Amino acid sequence: MQAFNVTKDATMSDSDLPEESGSDSRKVRESDHSTPPAPRTRFAKGGGGGPIQFIRDVSLEMKRVSWPTRNEVASTTVICLIAVAFFGFYLWGVDSVLGYFFQEVEKMLH
Repeated sequence: MQAFNVTKDATMSDSDLPEESGSDSRKVRESDHSTPPAPRTRFAKGGGGGPIQFIRDVSLEMKRVSWPTRNEVASTTVICLIAVAFFGFYLWGVDSVLGYFFQEVEKMLH
C-alpha cells in the first residue's frame, strides 16, 4: 500500500488529519457524524413571535430595501417593451415564412 502526504488547509481542523504514528495512519477515518441531526421545528431558530412580530419584521425589512428610482423603472420598462416587440415580430415573421413554406409543400403533395 502506498503512503501519501496530507497537508492541512484553512478549512480543516486537526481532527481531520490522519494520525501520524502507528498502523492506523493508512486507514481511512470514518466520518465524525456520531451526533444525530437536530429535529426540525416549525419556526427557524430565533423566529416565531406571532403575527405582530412578523408585521414588524416585514416593515423593518421594507425600510432596508433599495428601491429603484423613477428613471430606472422607466428605462427598464422601455427596454422590456422593445424586447417584447422585437421577439414578437421575429416570431411572427418566422411563423409566416414557415406557414408559407408548408402551404407550398402541401400544394405540391396534392
